[in-house]
Amino acid sequence: MTISSFLIDDQTFASSFCFGCEALGGADWGDDVNIVEIGNAIERAIDLGVNFFDTADVYGLGLSETRLSKILGERRHDLLIATKGSVSWRHKTNGRALINIDCSPDYIRSAVENSLERLRVDRIPVYYLHWPEKGRDVAQAVDVLYELKNSDKIGVIGCSNFSAEQLQRALQCAPIRFLQIPVNILMNWLDAEIVDVCNQNGIGIVGYNVLASGLLTGKYDANTVFSSSDRRSRLSQFTGEGLRASINQVERLRIKAEYSGISLTQYSIQKVMDSPGVEAAIIGIKRSKQLDENIRPFYKCEKSG
Repeated sequence: MTISSFLIDDQTFASSFCFGCEALGGADWGDDVNIVEIGNAIERAIDLGVNFFDTADVYGLGLSETRLSKILGERRHDLLIATKGSVSWRHKTNGRALINIDCSPDYIRSAVENSLERLRVDRIPVYYLHWPEKGRDVAQAVDVLYELKNSDKIGVIGCSNFSAEQLQRALQCAPIRFLQIPVNILMNWLDAEIVDVCNQNGIGIVGYNVLASGLLTGKYDANTVFSSSDRRSRLSQFTGEGLRASINQVERLRIKAEYSGISLTQYSIQKVMDSPGVEAAIIGIKRSKQLDENIRPFYKCEKSG
């Protein structure tokens, strides 16, 4: 069996399973992140036909990009690496970094150059604006990306976390190939207006947070406590009454999954991939065992460009 894929352009195929590399940054996902295990999972994913990898410059403050480049080695030139920029950072004395959204032309140019250097490539196949900046016209950043595309420093342009209105504004400046947004059956579902804009303009939706930061794996219960090094310890849906409400929702979905004869994780992924406009789903993987289960729905769904 081969996993499903779709056309990005006239000649480039991407796997619908997009390997999420945020954990390679080594921050905000608890103490069980093992870079060697993630590397092993990446190797296995490539063997299974995955060629689409997603990262961002802010993940680990550059570490995710650097580590992904090292793990891929010479294959980095042949695989589809997607990265994102517009989040700048500066260090704070207690070890955490202060970040802010910066879509200024100068910053976007420097962000692309820095990602090229960390990834050790001459061209980034997919480049997203990570977040729009409040109070700044998104056209300023998109214009820069279009210049960089024309100079062959990036391939296709994507937008991440854009509203339908912001996406339409971006389309006035450049062809947009992807919109990356959170999509899951628990708390983030597809907005009809966004789907319409994407369908009308040939934009593929790439879903992230497909498993709701792990809730849809079904491995947590109302008594779960996340460490202070895990971002989920700071989110309402993972603590106290919020967590109990989340678990109740998860249990109702588990019954539907069991009725379908698949695991809750596979059910959650399949529902996203069956949604209109969705071409790929980013699945964050920490170890090969997770990969083996999470990749199964991608053998079933047939997506074409």
